[in-house]
Amino acid sequence: MTQSEEQRRKDDDIKFSKTELLSELQTSHFELEMQYRELKETQQQLSESHSRFEDLYEYAPVGYLTLDKTGHILSLNLRGAKLLNNDRESLIGKSFMECFFDINKQVFTDYLQKVFITTGKTTVDLKIKNADEHINYIRLQSTVMCDSSTCLMIMSDISQLKKTINLNRNLLNENRRLMKELFQVQEKERRSLARELHDELGQWLTVIRIENEVILNNAPADSMSSASARAIGDCTQKMNEVIHEMLHKLRPMLLDTLGLIDALLELKRQWSTHHPQIILEFKVNGELDKLHESINIAIFRIIQEGLNNIYNHSEATWAQISLRRESDLECMEDCLLLTIEDNGKGYNINQQFRGLGLLGMRERVIAMGGTLSVRSACNEGTEINIKLPIEHSDYDETNLYPVD
Repeated sequence: MTQSEEQRRKDDDIKFSKTELLSELQTSHFELEMQYRELKETQQQLSESHSRFEDLYEYAPVGYLTLDKTGHILSLNLRGAKLLNNDRESLIGKSFMECFFDINKQVFTDYLQKVFITTGKTTVDLKIKNADEHINYIRLQSTVMCDSSTCLMIMSDISQLKKTINLNRNLLNENRRLMKELFQVQEKERRSLARELHDELGQWLTVIRIENEVILNNAPADSMSSASARAIGDCTQKMNEVIHEMLHKLRPMLLDTLGLIDALLELKRQWSTHHPQIILEFKVNGELDKLHESINIAIFRIIQEGLNNIYNHSEATWAQISLRRESDLECMEDCLLLTIEDNGKGYNINQQFRGLGLLGMRERVIAMGGTLSVRSACNEGTEINIKLPIEHSDYDETNLYPVD
């Protein structure tokens, strides 16, 4: 190869290298432009997202605050400033407790300490009072930030919620009071009706029995008059038994004379006599002799209705009544625990039950300030659990049915 040819080859190589380098530069430039456009679009999206989240933060219906461990405000949104009734600039660096005319400082201090030692969200409701003695309620929900030196606090005004809760509670208490009075009036009417049946109808039955004895003593034994007198005597005896059962349903006299347990045993005896196909067991435990009369009546009526439900709906062959007195550790007072169960066909508790018996039991339990729960399933029987508080304080004041 001549020198000129070698020089030409070198020139060609250089020209090719320049061309290749230029192509690579153009490709890189194009890729950089593409990345730049993508970065610009991403930056625009981030800016728009930041703007949206900033609007959400600023104009949220709840207050967002950032507090340090001493309870001083580091940042807050517009709603937070409005809830604290001040402009945002003057609130930065101010103690949260100093933003209120009257607040339970000890409760808030304990709450803030709990926030910084707890993983997850911590909540507290506080009562606050302004200079005009107007009371409001706020709810604080706080979470420790990643740096562990600050916390994010969500503050909301729950004054209206508190008012609604108190209104519902008052309505519930009023409804319970009215139901209790309704049952008391009902028992009073039953007692009055039972007394009239006993005094008036019983008196006439006694007269019929005496007159019938006169006829039997004076008529020949084989005469038609004697046979009719014996038939009248049998009917009179049957009427006396029916009236006795009616009186027991209207007002079990044993409640007035011997107490709850004997009245329930009599109820068991009568019910078992009329429904021998169902085995009925009865269990009691605890001191049940000195209960207030309203408690005795409620227990008796609930068990009475429960037994009626078992006979009318359950198709059971076995049933059990359990009544015991226990101490309630939550409210530090005694309570009665009543369980009514059977091995009948049961029912789906998620479907509406059209019978009035269970509804009446529930209303009576609610009127006494108790709770009622039902466990049942198809072909698995039914279990009713009732809890009634024993109110010691109003025994003498609420006894509307003194024993005559």
